[in-house]
Amino acid sequence: MPSLIEYVKEVFKKLDDNHFKVLRVIEANLSRFEVVPRDVIFRESGLGQRAEKLLRKLHEYKLIWAPRGLERGFCINYNGLDLLALKELVDRNIIESLGRPLGVGKEADVYDALSPKGERIVVKFFRIGRTSFRRYERHRTSLVSAHSYLAASVKAAAKEYQALRILYPKGVKVPRPIARNRHIVVTGFFQGIELAIIQELNDPLRILGEILRNVKKAYDAGVVHSDLSAYNVLITPDENMLIIDWPQWVSPRHPMAQTYLKRDISGLVKFFKRKWRLYELPEEYLKIIRELCKETFLI
Repeated sequence: MPSLIEYVKEVFKKLDDNHFKVLRVIEANLSRFEVVPRDVIFRESGLGQRAEKLLRKLHEYKLIWAPRGLERGFCINYNGLDLLALKELVDRNIIESLGRPLGVGKEADVYDALSPKGERIVVKFFRIGRTSFRRYERHRTSLVSAHSYLAASVKAAAKEYQALRILYPKGVKVPRPIARNRHIVVTGFFQGIELAIIQELNDPLRILGEILRNVKKAYDAGVVHSDLSAYNVLITPDENMLIIDWPQWVSPRHPMAQTYLKRDISGLVKFFKRKWRLYELPEEYLKIIRELCKETFLI
């Protein structure tokens, strides 16, 4: 099976404006229909019966599928959503080309890319539903009400991009937001190793302090990560840190915010105690924990 990059290069050049028009009609109607009827596609695309050939090509290219048969109607899939989002990002001069994968996770794929100005950027494709929806259900956020995994991915991207736009100007160590379209978030280039798997740190106590200070900055800016762990803290090559994966964030006013915040901080402190043997924390760190959690239950 070709990689996303190979697939995009192969299929993108085969599509014209009418192919994209049909894709957009199917996408726009998925909230109304489980399967978008052919007559709706013919009518709303303005192409009438001419859309028939386009539908068959899009189906051949695996950008749409027909769960009830070709005569009943069509749904867009992740491939089709990818092409729609990428076309708009290319047309807006955000992305020039996609490069190698930087990370493939349960709910997102992250790629190296170049802007038209030659700047290295990061392109993140949300892929909710590839494994399980349970992580989102447990948070009872707005993502749960999404009518499909595609819609949930679009909502997740919107939430993450919103968080980055709030946090980055406040000096919180997060990727620099550049653009979003549908289920894709584009940020400034970053790289690092997940804290959970890194084997050596020169100063783990300093890193823990940086995390706590940035959690506090985020809280003061009105954002609680709510799914923070050693897996979404990256350690950069110069041993700085970056907090990623914000689609499940909530406001401090959210009824579960304090519960999520305590769980985030407790899990990280326990991780540092277990892996780096940080059994005693400086008063500065304890003060941050008290301010955020109203207690030092986890020390």
